[in-house]
Amino acid sequence: MKICIVATSLGQGGAERVAAMQSIMLTELGHEVHVILMSNIITFEYKGTVFNLGKLKEKSDSIIDKIERILLFRKYLRDNKFNFIIDNRGRNNGVLHEIGVSKFVYRNFKIIYVIHSASFKQEMLKNGCQNNWLLKDAFKIITVSDGILIFLKQYFDENKLACIQNTVDIESISFKANQEFNLPYRYILFCGRFDEASKNIKLLIKAYNKSKLYLKGIKLVLLGEGEHKQEYEELAKDFKITEYIVYEPFTKNPFVYMKNAMFTVLTSRFEGFPLVLIESLACGTPVLAINCETGPSEIIENNVNGILLETYNVKVLSNALKKMALEEGLLSLYSGNAIASIQKFTKQSIKEKWKLILES
Repeated sequence: MKICIVATSLGQGGAERVAAMQSIMLTELGHEVHVILMSNIITFEYKGTVFNLGKLKEKSDSIIDKIERILLFRKYLRDNKFNFIIDNRGRNNGVLHEIGVSKFVYRNFKIIYVIHSASFKQEMLKNGCQNNWLLKDAFKIITVSDGILIFLKQYFDENKLACIQNTVDIESISFKANQEFNLPYRYILFCGRFDEASKNIKLLIKAYNKSKLYLKGIKLVLLGEGEHKQEYEELAKDFKITEYIVYEPFTKNPFVYMKNAMFTVLTSRFEGFPLVLIESLACGTPVLAINCETGPSEIIENNVNGILLETYNVKVLSNALKKMALEEGLLSLYSGNAIASIQKFTKQSIKEKWKLILES
């Protein structure tokens, strides 16, 4: 079959990494894969032919240019006569844009929409009728967590819904994680966008400050980029812990950071299915996360492969950081269970789920 994957980009975000992995899995299943990009960012490994609308966007982005890209988008789909289109874009674009894509560009194609974030629940609560109309022609609506799937059953035909979690290639991650790397200190890791509305990084900085782990020589590494970095720097300055918080930019290989971290932390207000948690576990590194509405509870087995918290309380998070970092033997116990705990999310397992959807 000919399959088109539509993605915002092939770099920087979790949904984008998932789209890249889809291109690899579907190619391995024997399909001809094309990838259409809205932004010109390619850092993740992928397979297939890329049609990069992002290059045109970089040259000019007037209203006329937007219309021309929509027409080129439609022409590319019609010229290639795809059997399926898998749309991984965020569902937070303007309504006129989404009408143009769903009702014009995708007309008469089999569309599979992938819902990557629990933030879509708020979109449904605010604009349920509108979103139902935009997605009503879908062949399937795929969620990346069971929590989102259960919620969407009240809005969409259950036969149109399915859950396919995000996946990791453990062998590939292991190879990259074991490449040469050295930071001359112990550290706790956050990996993701510096987006305070969703990632809630200020809470992590406050809890790290309260834990006083920096007095034990344990630093906090924030791996990522985003517009809120300056706010984090100012908060650290207020706490007089600037020298203990290290900022590292996005990298093609975050796995070396995960492999060498004591543990990875996630304090998000919402997620879909946080890829960073299973990536960290694939590196053999335990995780600590707050149980936001969907995702972490489907990955973390509390006190088996990490710690799952039920509150955003600074003191509780601070105590959990100290427990993970200082209790003798705990990290070793969690690390020993890490890789075994994510076998249900391996590439082969998730590839079979995609095969079932496409052959249905």
